[in-house]
Amino acid sequence: MGTLEREIVELKERVERLEAVISRLVGNESQGTLSLSGKASNQEQLLAWLKTQGLIREPSPEECRLAAEWDALPEEEKQAHIHFMHNLVLDPPLSQILIDQRR
Repeated sequence: MGTLEREIVELKERVERLEAVISRLVGNESQGTLSLSGKASNQEQLLAWLKTQGLIREPSPEECRLAAEWDALPEEEKQAHIHFMHNLVLDPPLSQILIDQRR
């Protein structure tokens, strides 16, 4: 076995051990809903797992309304808005605004 193959095997073993530790820490062994190997059986299962972990929630009616408005916009308008937001320069920068707000 070459050096590269041996390193790959060692890395796979380390990843498996880390996944087992993470699984125990988040209590996944008892839930059994998602393997932490990064492979959900489907998107619905992944979304359900994220919800049980408190990482996501259902969108509010207001968020659904705004999303529908965005979806209804012509593609050119969407791209123009995205371009505008990517080139937006805040003075002071957003990070400074957040730091000041936390004080």
